Amino acid sequence: MDQRQRRREGSQRAQAARTARLEGRRKRERRSRLYVIGGLLAAVVVVAAAIVLLRDTGPTVGFAVRELPARHGPPYFYDTSLTIDDVPAEIPPTSGSHTDASPEGFLGRPLIAESVVHNMEHGSVVIWYQPGDPDLAGDVNQLVRDLGQTCIVAGSFAQMSFEVAATAWGLVLPLAQFDREALAEFIREHRAKRGPEAGLCRG
Repeated sequence: MDQRQRRREGSQRAQAARTARLEGRRKRERRSRLYVIGGLLAAVVVVAAAIVLLRDTGPTVGFAVRELPARHGPPYFYDTSLTIDDVPAEIPPTSGSHTDASPEGFLGRPLIAESVVHNMEHGSVVIWYQPGDPDLAGDVNQLVRDLGQTCIVAGSFAQMSFEVAATAWGLVLPLAQFDREALAEFIREHRAKRGPEAGLCRG
């Protein structure tokens, strides 16, 4: 074998080695891209699952109601209609425009809707009950005393289809009769957690 042939064979081996290294690098890059794509797809699946879960997870106590813009001043317009089991009903306001906030605690007098809506904007829960029943008023009063008056407002309200109701911003719990446990659970779940300015509540 002459020197020229040896150089040619050496060059061929070097070229083959370079080709093998290049192919190996390409394979590694393809694997890396696949790992990245797989990771992105997995992340998308996780995020999509979380979105679906959040979308399907409503309040465990009460009904969600269409939220109206929080605005200070008139006109005072509220969404007070709710259909439950195909039966239309009237509920207290749960969001919307408002005036100055109401004092907290059990008031023992008619609630002013445009005032307590401001409380709900700040994260309060409002308990509304039909007037004219001292026992019902006493039950509500005792509940408020037991749970603490901070970020709770309670008073009478005749313009609803229920004996008693609890509201937080965008939520309502309508009750045909006083239910201490249901009301307490609603308060525990939503006090200081609902409303555009819920951080102002220290429930």
